[in-house]
Amino acid sequence: MASHKNPQLREKLASEYVIGTLRGRARARFQALLRYDPGLRQIVAEWEARLTPLAVAAGEIAPPTRVWRAVAQRIAGGATKGLAFWRGLAVTSTAFVLILAAFIGLAPRPEPPMAMVAVMSDDKGEPALVVSWPPMKAMRDPYVRIKVVQEHPVMAPGTTWEMWMLPRGKAAPVSMGLITIDADQTMRIKPTLAERMEGAYGMAMSVEPEGGSPTGAPTGPVIFKGQCVKIL
Repeated sequence: MASHKNPQLREKLASEYVIGTLRGRARARFQALLRYDPGLRQIVAEWEARLTPLAVAAGEIAPPTRVWRAVAQRIAGGATKGLAFWRGLAVTSTAFVLILAAFIGLAPRPEPPMAMVAVMSDDKGEPALVVSWPPMKAMRDPYVRIKVVQEHPVMAPGTTWEMWMLPRGKAAPVSMGLITIDADQTMRIKPTLAERMEGAYGMAMSVEPEGGSPTGAPTGPVIFKGQCVKIL
Protein backbone atom coordinates (compact mmCIF):
# COMPACT_ATOMS: atom_id res chain seq x y z
CA MET A 1 0.00 0.00 0.00
CA ALA A 2 2.85 2.37 0.79
CA SER A 3 4.23 1.97 -2.72
CA HIS A 4 1.18 3.81 -4.04
CA LYS A 5 2.46 6.97 -2.36
CA ASN A 6 5.31 7.11 -4.86
CA PRO A 7 4.55 10.12 -7.17
CA GLN A 8 6.01 8.51 -10.29
CA LEU A 9 4.09 5.28 -9.70
CA ARG A 10 0.85 7.16 -9.07
CA GLU A 11 1.24 9.05 -12.37
CA LYS A 12 2.02 5.84 -14.25
CA LEU A 13 -0.94 3.94 -12.81
CA ALA A 14 -3.32 6.86 -13.38
CA SER A 15 -2.29 7.21 -17.03
CA GLU A 16 -2.67 3.47 -17.67
CA TYR A 17 -6.05 3.50 -15.90
CA VAL A 18 -7.37 6.30 -18.13
CA ILE A 19 -5.93 4.84 -21.33
CA GLY A 20 -7.34 1.40 -20.48
CA THR A 21 -4.15 -0.64 -20.34
CA LEU A 22 -4.45 -1.24 -16.57
CA ARG A 23 -6.51 -4.42 -16.35
CA GLY A 24 -7.48 -7.36 -14.17
CA ARG A 25 -6.56 -7.36 -10.50
CA ALA A 26 -4.31 -4.32 -10.89
CA ARG A 27 -7.24 -2.25 -12.16
CA ALA A 28 -9.49 -3.50 -9.36
CA ARG A 29 -6.88 -2.54 -6.74
CA PHE A 30 -6.47 0.87 -8.32
CA GLN A 31 -10.24 1.47 -8.29
CA ALA A 32 -10.26 0.55 -4.60
CA LEU A 33 -7.54 3.13 -3.93
CA LEU A 34 -9.55 5.81 -5.74
CA ARG A 35 -12.39 5.49 -3.23
CA TYR A 36 -10.41 6.98 -0.35
CA ASP A 37 -7.53 8.82 -2.06
CA PRO A 38 -8.69 12.26 -3.32
CA GLY A 39 -5.18 13.10 -4.52
CA LEU A 40 -5.18 10.06 -6.76
CA ARG A 41 -8.61 10.99 -8.11
CA GLN A 42 -7.22 14.41 -9.00
CA ILE A 43 -4.36 12.83 -10.95
CA VAL A 44 -6.87 10.69 -12.86
CA ALA A 45 -8.97 13.77 -13.61
CA GLU A 46 -5.89 15.57 -14.97
CA TRP A 47 -5.07 12.64 -17.28
CA GLU A 48 -8.67 12.55 -18.48
CA ALA A 49 -8.47 16.28 -19.24
CA ARG A 50 -5.32 15.69 -21.30
CA LEU A 51 -6.64 12.75 -23.28
CA THR A 52 -10.33 13.58 -23.76
CA PRO A 53 -9.62 16.23 -26.43
CA LEU A 54 -7.75 13.61 -28.43
CA ALA A 55 -10.72 11.28 -28.22
CA VAL A 56 -12.99 14.06 -29.43
CA ALA A 57 -10.66 14.78 -32.32
CA ALA A 58 -10.23 11.18 -33.34
CA GLY A 59 -13.89 10.36 -34.01
CA GLU A 60 -15.22 6.88 -34.69
CA ILE A 61 -14.49 4.44 -37.50
CA ALA A 62 -17.22 1.89 -38.20
CA PRO A 63 -16.13 -1.40 -39.81
CA PRO A 64 -17.56 -1.98 -43.31
CA THR A 65 -20.75 -4.04 -43.63
CA ARG A 66 -18.87 -6.66 -45.63
CA VAL A 67 -16.69 -7.43 -42.58
CA TRP A 68 -19.68 -8.29 -40.39
CA ARG A 69 -21.23 -10.30 -43.25
CA ALA A 70 -18.03 -12.31 -43.66
CA VAL A 71 -17.84 -13.00 -39.92
CA ALA A 72 -21.45 -14.21 -39.88
CA GLN A 73 -20.81 -16.53 -42.83
CA ARG A 74 -17.75 -18.00 -41.16
CA ILE A 75 -19.65 -18.66 -37.93
CA ALA A 76 -22.54 -20.23 -39.84
CA GLY A 77 -20.14 -22.72 -41.43
CA GLY A 78 -20.12 -24.73 -38.20
CA ALA A 79 -17.47 -26.70 -36.37
CA THR A 80 -16.82 -29.10 -39.27
CA LYS A 81 -15.29 -26.29 -41.26
CA GLY A 82 -13.44 -24.80 -38.30
CA LEU A 83 -10.05 -26.35 -39.05
CA ALA A 84 -10.12 -25.28 -42.69
CA PHE A 85 -11.16 -21.80 -41.63
CA TRP A 86 -8.27 -21.37 -39.21
CA ARG A 87 -5.78 -22.75 -41.71
CA GLY A 88 -7.08 -20.34 -44.32
CA LEU A 89 -6.98 -17.53 -41.81
CA ALA A 90 -3.35 -18.32 -41.01
CA VAL A 91 -2.39 -18.17 -44.68
CA THR A 92 -4.36 -14.97 -45.19
CA SER A 93 -2.80 -13.40 -42.10
CA THR A 94 0.70 -14.27 -43.28
CA ALA A 95 0.03 -12.71 -46.67
CA PHE A 96 -1.43 -9.65 -44.99
CA VAL A 97 1.65 -9.22 -42.81
CA LEU A 98 3.92 -9.42 -45.87
CA ILE A 99 1.82 -6.85 -47.73
CA LEU A 100 1.72 -4.61 -44.67
CA ALA A 101 5.48 -4.84 -44.26
CA ALA A 102 5.99 -3.82 -47.88
CA PHE A 103 3.53 -0.97 -47.50
CA ILE A 104 5.25 0.31 -44.35
CA GLY A 105 8.55 0.25 -46.19
CA LEU A 106 7.12 2.42 -48.96
CA ALA A 107 4.83 4.63 -46.92
CA PRO A 108 5.97 8.03 -45.65
CA ARG A 109 7.04 8.29 -42.02
CA PRO A 110 4.12 8.94 -39.67
CA GLU A 111 3.80 12.44 -38.30
CA PRO A 112 5.04 13.07 -34.75
CA PRO A 113 2.56 12.86 -31.86
CA MET A 114 0.63 15.97 -30.93
CA ALA A 115 2.28 18.00 -28.15
CA MET A 116 -0.52 20.47 -27.38
CA VAL A 117 -4.26 20.63 -27.96
CA ALA A 118 -7.02 23.21 -27.50
CA VAL A 119 -10.70 22.32 -27.50
CA MET A 120 -12.53 25.46 -28.58
CA SER A 121 -16.13 25.84 -27.44
CA ASP A 122 -19.01 28.11 -28.39
CA ASP A 123 -20.88 30.42 -26.03
CA LYS A 124 -22.92 27.46 -24.79
CA GLY A 125 -19.83 25.49 -23.82
CA GLU A 126 -20.26 22.98 -26.65
CA PRO A 127 -17.06 21.82 -28.44
CA ALA A 128 -16.78 23.39 -31.89
CA LEU A 129 -13.13 23.13 -32.99
CA VAL A 130 -10.14 21.07 -31.89
CA VAL A 131 -6.69 22.48 -32.64
CA SER A 132 -3.57 20.39 -32.05
CA TRP A 133 0.07 20.48 -33.07
CA PRO A 134 3.30 18.48 -32.63
CA PRO A 135 6.50 19.86 -31.10
CA MET A 136 7.49 22.88 -33.19
CA LYS A 137 11.19 23.06 -32.42
CA ALA A 138 12.41 20.52 -34.97
CA MET A 139 9.84 21.22 -37.69
CA ARG A 140 10.97 22.68 -41.01
CA ASP A 141 7.41 23.43 -42.09
CA PRO A 142 5.40 24.06 -38.90
CA TYR A 143 1.66 23.43 -38.92
CA VAL A 144 -1.39 22.86 -36.74
CA ARG A 145 -4.21 20.38 -37.24
CA ILE A 146 -7.77 21.71 -37.09
CA LYS A 147 -10.88 19.56 -36.75
CA VAL A 148 -14.33 21.13 -36.93
CA VAL A 149 -16.56 19.11 -34.59
CA GLN A 150 -19.54 21.46 -34.54
CA GLU A 151 -22.47 19.57 -36.07
CA HIS A 152 -23.65 22.18 -38.59
CA PRO A 153 -21.07 24.97 -38.96
CA VAL A 154 -22.23 28.02 -40.87
CA MET A 155 -20.15 30.87 -42.33
CA ALA A 156 -22.22 33.87 -43.36
CA PRO A 157 -21.70 35.26 -46.89
CA GLY A 158 -19.04 37.96 -47.10
CA THR A 159 -17.33 36.78 -43.90
CA THR A 160 -14.46 34.51 -42.99
CA TRP A 161 -13.16 32.70 -39.91
CA GLU A 162 -9.81 33.82 -38.54
CA MET A 163 -7.82 31.82 -35.99
CA TRP A 164 -5.88 33.58 -33.21
CA MET A 165 -3.18 32.41 -30.84
CA LEU A 166 -3.62 33.87 -27.36
CA PRO A 167 -0.27 34.45 -25.64
CA ARG A 168 0.05 34.36 -21.88
CA GLY A 169 -0.13 37.58 -19.94
CA LYS A 170 -1.46 40.76 -21.53
CA ALA A 171 0.07 40.28 -24.99
CA ALA A 172 -2.26 40.88 -27.93
CA PRO A 173 -3.75 37.98 -29.94
CA VAL A 174 -1.66 36.85 -32.90
CA SER A 175 -3.34 35.94 -36.19
CA MET A 176 -2.66 32.38 -37.35
CA GLY A 177 -4.59 32.70 -40.60
CA LEU A 178 -7.98 31.97 -42.13
CA ILE A 179 -9.83 28.66 -41.95
CA THR A 180 -12.86 27.10 -43.60
CA ILE A 181 -15.73 24.97 -42.28
CA ASP A 182 -14.14 21.75 -43.62
CA ALA A 183 -14.07 18.98 -41.02
CA ASP A 184 -10.29 18.37 -41.23
CA GLN A 185 -7.74 21.04 -42.04
CA THR A 186 -4.00 21.65 -41.87
CA MET A 187 -2.81 25.21 -41.33
CA ARG A 188 0.78 26.12 -42.11
CA ILE A 189 2.12 28.79 -39.79
CA LYS A 190 5.07 31.14 -39.89
CA PRO A 191 8.30 30.07 -38.14
CA THR A 192 8.18 33.20 -35.99
CA LEU A 193 4.77 32.16 -34.68
CA ALA A 194 5.83 28.52 -34.30
CA GLU A 195 8.47 29.64 -31.79
CA ARG A 196 5.70 31.00 -29.56
CA MET A 197 3.24 28.12 -29.83
CA GLU A 198 4.68 26.12 -26.93
CA GLY A 199 3.86 29.00 -24.59
CA ALA A 200 0.37 29.66 -25.96
CA TYR A 201 -2.34 30.14 -23.35
CA GLY A 202 -5.31 29.55 -25.63
CA MET A 203 -6.92 29.73 -29.06
CA ALA A 204 -9.77 31.89 -30.32
CA MET A 205 -11.65 32.28 -33.57
CA SER A 206 -13.38 35.43 -34.73
CA VAL A 207 -15.73 36.27 -37.58
CA GLU A 208 -14.00 38.78 -39.88
CA PRO A 209 -14.71 40.47 -43.21
CA GLU A 210 -13.81 38.46 -46.29
CA GLY A 211 -10.03 38.37 -46.55
CA GLY A 212 -9.45 38.62 -42.81
CA SER A 213 -9.12 41.29 -40.15
CA PRO A 214 -8.21 44.68 -41.68
CA THR A 215 -6.45 45.78 -38.47
CA GLY A 216 -4.36 42.77 -37.47
CA ALA A 217 -6.56 42.30 -34.39
CA PRO A 218 -9.98 40.66 -33.94
CA THR A 219 -12.68 43.03 -35.17
CA GLY A 220 -15.72 40.75 -35.27
CA PRO A 221 -17.32 38.57 -32.60
CA VAL A 222 -15.19 35.81 -31.08
CA ILE A 223 -17.43 32.77 -31.45
CA PHE A 224 -15.08 29.94 -30.43
CA LYS A 225 -12.31 29.87 -27.83
CA GLY A 226 -10.47 27.43 -25.60
CA GLN A 227 -7.43 26.97 -23.39
CA CYS A 228 -4.35 25.05 -24.54
CA VAL A 229 -3.46 21.79 -22.79
CA LYS A 230 0.08 20.41 -22.96
CA ILE A 231 0.13 16.70 -23.71
CA LEU A 232 3.85 16.00 -24.14
